Amino acid sequence: MEKHSELYFTTGEFAKILGVKKHTLFHYDEIGLFSPAVKEENGYRYYFVWQMDTFEVIRALQKLGMPLSEIKDYMEHRSPGRFLDMMAEKEDGIDREIEHLKNMKQYIGREKRNIKEALSAQLNKPAFITYKEEYLIVSLVRGDQQRKLAEEIASHVNQMEFHRITMSSVGAMCSLEDLQNGIYDHYRKVYTKLDRKVSALKPVVRPAGQYVELCYKGYVGTMETPYHLIRQFAEENHIRLGEWWYEDFLLDERTVTGAEDYIVKVAVPFTKM
Repeated sequence: MEKHSELYFTTGEFAKILGVKKHTLFHYDEIGLFSPAVKEENGYRYYFVWQMDTFEVIRALQKLGMPLSEIKDYMEHRSPGRFLDMMAEKEDGIDREIEHLKNMKQYIGREKRNIKEALSAQLNKPAFITYKEEYLIVSLVRGDQQRKLAEEIASHVNQMEFHRITMSSVGAMCSLEDLQNGIYDHYRKVYTKLDRKVSALKPVVRPAGQYVELCYKGYVGTMETPYHLIRQFAEENHIRLGEWWYEDFLLDERTVTGAEDYIVKVAVPFTKM
């Protein structure tokens, strides 16, 4: 064919107009996805001007993350109904990805705040802190062995991942009764903080109000050190400590190399005597 019509382009011309490499057009032809309108015996190949529309469809589907094999199948059997179904599926996937990215951003923000708080904390010095209301997903620890605690934490993490809850370090709760009886390593509950209320998960409310807060360095798996420091602080300030003691990690395995460098924050509500 003599290339006398302005409606046909060589491979090089067509690639330049579309902003792709000639190799891309060769590859698409090889796999049967997109071929020249004309192939002459002497090897010359020509693309028809309106093939640009077809190429742009392929490019758009690629941008949606579709592999070439799926695009080829669709282009061979395209229809309005199939396109709608395909777009609905892609839209659901994008929504899930958006939610995942939001969760990752919340995770990053929380970890940055924890690290900054740890680096500026005055260690082993109890202080009065006003807390806002928080929603917690709480799991019971059924047993008093460290092995059982580890199993419950793993189960709790799996539950959070199933519900796509943004994860951070899992907090733990001790009861005042156990601490007063000299039982410092019995964590009765573990929890994850929610950024917002999720009614379907039946969250527990950690009420707003005044708390005693203490940060200390070095984690040994017990509440003995913070308990004695906070109890002494309570006696000096004539306050009555609450039933539940909350323990959160500001620095842990993600940022330091050993438990001796962990920074742990303990908080307990109180009332005035």
